[in-house]
Formats: sequence, structure tokens, C-alpha cells
Amino acid sequence: MILRFAIVMFAVMIGIVSGERRAEAQLLASENEPQSINPNCLDGKKEKAGLVTHYFVPLLQDYDHFLCHILEGTCIYMKDGVPWLHNYGYEDEPLADARCKNGYGNRENCLHPCRALAASMKHHTWGEVIFFKNLVGMKCGNKERDGFEMIHDGYMVVIDTGSPKYFNKRVRFDFFLGRCGNFNNGECFEGGPQITTALSNSDYCVVWDPKKPNRNKSLKDNFVKKVKREAIERQDYEAAVDFEL
Repeated sequence: MILRFAIVMFAVMIGIVSGERRAEAQLLASENEPQSINPNCLDGKKEKAGLVTHYFVPLLQDYDHFLCHILEGTCIYMKDGVPWLHNYGYEDEPLADARCKNGYGNRENCLHPCRALAASMKHHTWGEVIFFKNLVGMKCGNKERDGFEMIHDGYMVVIDTGSPKYFNKRVRFDFFLGRCGNFNNGECFEGGPQITTALSNSDYCVVWDPKKPNRNKSLKDNFVKKVKREAIERQDYEAAVDFEL
């Protein structure tokens, strides 16, 4: 504990870390690499997914009301040479000032690319960790552009909600890809169609449920550590600090 404190204080002194939130994120990054996690379905129960679509944050040169506000709900657009974040229900703000660099979920929480699922909160519980076997090994993210890329381990978390008109049953999900520069008609061609095809009608299971917090707790704790580390890799420091289940 003393060594960790000394390292952080030294970083602050030489100007590497700025602000308490970033310092806290750096502390998270210094923790041991979490152990690998394996599926352990609650009550041994597997289910069959229905349609699994994907959503994303369009990258635009100019603000587009339909695309940003109605279709996706979030976008990043350029204004006077500066990237701005639009998120439905929030005031537009420069991306550099945004607490959540990839948009907000339904509890003012930050969304995490390649990890967040939108689902019906009538049929699912906020914070459920879900494992999709068909997702394992798939690529998600754009390292060169966004500073983040992963080979998926299959684990996702329900931290957003979709329209009740379309998300009206337990097996309906929307996979959050994160930022996308190549898209058309609501489809992101940076892995979106492949993920939709792979997960729709595939087996999945809930591996952690906040209504049963002590079941598979170590699995959930390791998952949280992984998501935090991924947010730090993207330099989304406040999203890393805020993510708790």
C-alpha cells in the first residue's frame, strides 16, 4: 500500500497524472492482472438468444439530428475543429470534457465498447453479466483509431436499455460496438454484421445476477477489473473509475 501511494505521488509530481480521477484510474491500472474467467451459468441454465442487433457511436464531420438524436442516440461530431459528444438527454459537450467518452447508459453510467448490452429492464436486471459462447475469439475495436482493440472472451454486461417497442422480451439484446466511422442505415461495418450474425439465435447464459450477488462473485469481480483496465487503455479514465456492479 505504501509503495502504491509513493508511485502515484511521484507521477503527480512529474506531471504524468493530472486530477484525482485520473490518479484513481492509474491506481486501478497498477493492480494485478485479473485471472482468466470461465463460464459458470447460474443454476446451470443456458438460454437461446433471439435477435441480437448492434449499436454504435457514429463519427461525423457535422452534426446530424436524425443519426445522432433519433437513430443511435449518441454521436461524436466536429465543431470548429474540435470533437463534440452528443448524447440523447444530455447537453452537447466537447469530447475532452465528457465524463463518459463513449456515451451514457440508462443510469447516467458510462458505456463501455464491446462490453455493454442494451436489453429490456422489465425482463433483465441492470448489471447482469452474460456469457455468449459464440462471441469468444471475435475481434472488437479499432486500435489505430480509438486506442483499443480486443479479442473477445464472451462476457457482456446489461447496462443500457432499448426501445420498449423492440426490446420487449428476455432474449432480445443490442450489442454496443463503440465508435464507428464506416456505417450505413444503422449498420456499422466495423464488425457489426458479424457480431449480429454470430450472436442471434445463439446460446447464452447469465453468469452473475445482482439479485444473487454472492453467486459467482469472484467471476464478477474479475470481470469488473477487466472492464476497468480496458477503459484505462482507451484513456477513458472516469469510465474506469465509475464502473462498478
